[in-house]
Amino acid sequence: MLSEKLKGYLCGIVSGATYGMIPLFSLPVLHEGLGFDSLLFYRYLMAATVMALIQVVRRRSLAISLRDVPLVVLLGVLFAFSSVFMFMAFDYMPTGLVSTMYFVYPVITALIMSLFFRERMTWVRLLSLVLALAGIAMLYVSDGDERMSLFGVVLTFAAALVYALYIIITNKSRIRKVPSSTLAFWSLAVGAVVFFVRADCGMALQAVPSLKAWGLILLLAIVPTVVSCTALVLSIRYVGSTVTSILGASEPVTAVLCGTLVFGEPMSLRILLGIVVIIVAVLVLVTGDSLVAKMRSKSRKKAIN
Repeated sequence: MLSEKLKGYLCGIVSGATYGMIPLFSLPVLHEGLGFDSLLFYRYLMAATVMALIQVVRRRSLAISLRDVPLVVLLGVLFAFSSVFMFMAFDYMPTGLVSTMYFVYPVITALIMSLFFRERMTWVRLLSLVLALAGIAMLYVSDGDERMSLFGVVLTFAAALVYALYIIITNKSRIRKVPSSTLAFWSLAVGAVVFFVRADCGMALQAVPSLKAWGLILLLAIVPTVVSCTALVLSIRYVGSTVTSILGASEPVTAVLCGTLVFGEPMSLRILLGIVVIIVAVLVLVTGDSLVAKMRSKSRKKAIN
């Protein structure tokens, strides 16, 4: 049996890696003319439906207590608006630059956990965080001039802050007692409502353009949404907010690989080095604490002898 800590590491990596597949399923649909709000509504609605069907098959209840409803609604709104702010930022700055800046959310998470919850930032976590940030920068930094926008920067940091708050509230509130699949369902269901309202209560929703688009939206709902959201909640519960956020570094690696292998985007030495640095960051995070503990144990034994 895997330990809870190892399960948390694996879930964190799976959550990030599957979330990074969003471009794989969304870009072809967007190219067919479906707008962001409509795509996100269908994505969240189908994901919530899939989660509900899974719970029915497993004979698990989706019920939550009345006192948990405000927190569940808050989490759903935060989860949805992390997507809203990011997609809005794309209108003001290049997607690569937005993606790079968005990964400041592990830093925000670590700072909030340290300032408000007295969580100690070990040198292992700090090193892995620095390596992850460096790797992300290597993946996305352009060789040309980037178009900067103050409003775009504000939107990107808002997306990062909202996502960090989602992770922290999931970890530190009483909502952590709610089963992960149930919490994931309600987060997605509330998100669907948010995007329905954003689409003028359905009046501005566009029709899905083709059968192929429906299939891609279904995959978008399952892989980078249902799987990613459920794995995220599990990782938070097993290893905490800060570690889970750092493990999210696997997300841009998947996105870059999808872009190269599927969409024919160029793969440079800089990008390869960025991927290697991110993998090293994850390995440092996963193995660092246990190695430090073993080294301390050996030192104590030598001191006793």
